[in-house]
Amino acid sequence: MTSFFSKNTIFSGLFFFFVLFSLFVLRPFRNTIAANIGTSDLPFYLLIIVIVMLLVNPIYSLIVSKVRLTKLVPSIYGFFILCLCGFFLTYNYFPEILAVKTFFYVWYNVFNFFVVAIFWAMTVNSFDIEDGKKFFGIISGFGSLGASCGGALVDGFLYDKENLSLLIAVSSLLLAIFFSSRVQREEIVLNTSGDNTLSSTLEQFSQIRTNPLIRQFVIYAFVWTCLSTALWFFQLEIINNYTNDSAEKTRIFGRADSIVPLITLFVQVFLTALILRSNFLGIKFVLTIYGLIFSLAFLAVSGYLSDYLLASSGVLIFLILQGVMRPFEYALNKPAREAVYTTLNSKEKYKSTVFIDTFTNRFGDASGGLLFNMLFSLGMVAYIAPLAIVPLGIYLMYLGFGISKSVSVVKSK
Repeated sequence: MTSFFSKNTIFSGLFFFFVLFSLFVLRPFRNTIAANIGTSDLPFYLLIIVIVMLLVNPIYSLIVSKVRLTKLVPSIYGFFILCLCGFFLTYNYFPEILAVKTFFYVWYNVFNFFVVAIFWAMTVNSFDIEDGKKFFGIISGFGSLGASCGGALVDGFLYDKENLSLLIAVSSLLLAIFFSSRVQREEIVLNTSGDNTLSSTLEQFSQIRTNPLIRQFVIYAFVWTCLSTALWFFQLEIINNYTNDSAEKTRIFGRADSIVPLITLFVQVFLTALILRSNFLGIKFVLTIYGLIFSLAFLAVSGYLSDYLLASSGVLIFLILQGVMRPFEYALNKPAREAVYTTLNSKEKYKSTVFIDTFTNRFGDASGGLLFNMLFSLGMVAYIAPLAIVPLGIYLMYLGFGISKSVSVVKSK
């Protein structure tokens, strides 16, 4: 494998560039829909997404077992391309119908997590853990550049041109399929003669049951996405308090999506490999410190809502939170998790990791939204509610430390 690492890094990076570009030319519109729905009603839609993910994952598992892996990306991405074309036609005839917008919101979340999860499932089968530490930051950097380009395009030009964004997303996904085909991978056979349709469909559940490391990651993913969504709900409240204009909201989200990926790109290019390969820091530091960063973010929100911290600028505190949390997730925590995933067997990489990145993450999202609303339904004042979530951040630190210990055991075998 070492003879084609350099070429694989480039083509995997270009693959990821166009995946995230397709997502981020649509993401600000998704965020505007979320802001307009409002934090009180949004958990209902997140629960719908959880149900959809639970139903779709067994179908995906069956497809993985039956389809040649060289056809996986064209098959799944091709389906999403057809959906984007359907939305383009629908928006031409029903541009302002709320049901269409909310359906797009649900669909986008499924689309978002599946295309990224499949990208990483393919990528972790091209690298081992040491090369993952070395190259995953660079590959992620390509993705951040694509995300920044997509966000900048919306901020400067596409903020009121959703149909054109849909067509651009289609073109970007086609390019992603092309560059995926250029990545050289080992031939892997996932379906065995002893597997029946039912066992292939539900295999990711048996993998979770039998592999302690996967179980730990299921809990870790649930907790961090729960924290992330609760924090996102606070940010939506900040933006809704700032403006009621949908186009202005889209521009603010687009601005964040153009600036934040550049910060992420800097960390990915210059710091990710250095930190992940460090004997002093490494994967243990990244997985563990995430909970502390979340805790500090909720303290910052509490300070803002109590009028002690940046109380005069909702947009500024929003951009600061985006500029801290997203770069850490995509430049450090995500590459660290994917590096650990390289230690799993091939079936686990294609099935249980995708299950974690889709259903578990979406279940955490829904739980985070419910947690946000539950705190306010209990009568907590706005600046106290973020403080009540801090203990969950401390728990995430404990989970991250436990996973890093398990990884050390795996590497020593």
